[in-house]
Amino acid sequence: MRRLRFVLALVVTVLLAAIAATIVALATGDDDEVASGEAAAGPVPDLSATAEIRRSFNRSGLVVIAVTNHGAEPVTVTSAELLSDSFAATGPQPFDATIPPGETPRDLQVEYGPASCPDGIDSTTPASRVSLVARAEGGADQVLAVDLPYPNGTLDRLLRADCGAQVLAESVTLTMGPLASNADGTLTGVLTVTPVVPGSTPIITDTRGSVLFEVAPQPDPATPPGQLHVRSDVQRCGGHAIGDAKRPYGFTAWIDLGDGQEIPTAIPVDDDQRAALDAMQAVRCADRNDES
Repeated sequence: MRRLRFVLALVVTVLLAAIAATIVALATGDDDEVASGEAAAGPVPDLSATAEIRRSFNRSGLVVIAVTNHGAEPVTVTSAELLSDSFAATGPQPFDATIPPGETPRDLQVEYGPASCPDGIDSTTPASRVSLVARAEGGADQVLAVDLPYPNGTLDRLLRADCGAQVLAESVTLTMGPLASNADGTLTGVLTVTPVVPGSTPIITDTRGSVLFEVAPQPDPATPPGQLHVRSDVQRCGGHAIGDAKRPYGFTAWIDLGDGQEIPTAIPVDDDQRAALDAMQAVRCADRNDES
């Protein structure tokens, strides 16, 4: 009887030891696999991002994402996408950008989709992120969702501009008439804003030219409502300024639809008007020997 009890106790002890060993092996095996996977993927890139507007790349549908690498190794970004409920998704956009360690960010020019404007031109953006595919030097690609600062004045500004453009497109049309030469070589034209639905009285409140050309309003009480005379002149004549200008005909007008809110919009410039501006530039800059 004692021998039987001894045998049973021995069997139970062996079984318990085997079960414990199996549990330890399974747990250790999972940890080893995770550690092995992490080692294969390499360190997770330590990145932060901000949304910026750069003067040279300031246009609807484009935002600059400035990425900073807080790690010790260079990081290569191969894909980026803005994730925001205020803009339609575009899908990942390919990049081949190396972000060195340090406090100096690198810019990624990221496209974004059409705006969502639940509150019209008063709409604001919710908390947003940027999705990045990035790898640290020697590692594998990893998908990161990097939070953008919130509230975000840059995204709010882009959203208001796009929502304003939507409101104007639904409400008015803006045209610029032929540019006529003045005695001093400058040009004069007439801007006209026309309501889509007759009955409203939109007005043009102000204008602005570009880095190369001035487009200044010339108010005239005799001008019919919805029209504004503008005078165009050169602003800079230097070869570097002319050669480096990204948007030489990027002119802006502000339109009030009647509610006191001034909405900026691009002034359309056709081929004939561009030719007239270029010809004026050649004449007005002929006697100027400057690099301004």
